Amino acid sequence: MSKVYEALQNVHREKKLRGESDRAAPVPFAPPARAGLGLEDEMLSLYKVIETILPHLKSRIIQFISAREGEGTSTISREFAKVVADLIGHSVLLMDADRLNHSQDRFFDIGSGIDWVDVLRSGRNIEEAFQLAGESKLFVSGCSNSSVSTPEIFNASFDRMCEKLRANFDLVLIDSAPLATSPDGLAIASKVDGVVLVVEAEKTRWQTVARLRDSISRVGGNILGVALNKRRFYIPESVYKYL
Repeated sequence: MSKVYEALQNVHREKKLRGESDRAAPVPFAPPARAGLGLEDEMLSLYKVIETILPHLKSRIIQFISAREGEGTSTISREFAKVVADLIGHSVLLMDADRLNHSQDRFFDIGSGIDWVDVLRSGRNIEEAFQLAGESKLFVSGCSNSSVSTPEIFNASFDRMCEKLRANFDLVLIDSAPLATSPDGLAIASKVDGVVLVVEAEKTRWQTVARLRDSISRVGGNILGVALNKRRFYIPESVYKYL
């Protein structure tokens, strides 16, 4: 069990004793790549963190978002989805919500089928937007290629869609566009159960992360933690197991 998870458990337990809400909690730190632990172990640790913070929800909708491009949001959300589906055995939907890059579409070779944006615009059945990723419990929903922001889709129809998704999946993960390239992420943040901020280590300035955090908090988003990506280790890996 990771030290991060143990620390978060202690914080959560103390807050329950004090009668405080997790929604007002400081942002916990959940690195997805720490020396001495494999990627699968880190993803499992991240899942345990989310499960601890949101224990009352049978089905969870979680958003992954970064401040700028290139921080690894799509990779982290995709690997997390694969681990939860393959190792834990939950039914998972990975929604690509980056209408400029739609990298999940390319990775899973979805093609030009119906996606969740089409469903919201046309009123079609949401089940038409699901595509099974191989022989697993992981499904993917692509994203329409559009450089035009259409905040009107994040209305009551989006809320109804989320309720339908809860009825179909144990976990829904939304891979959002960076805040610097699209306001869609802020429109989504207030409608999900929790938000994970993805930050590139040693490159993204703390002021940039603070602005992202504050922007999400202002719209009512529930920040669960920070996934620190692309960390460099200056101590030999064999030494980390003693830390």
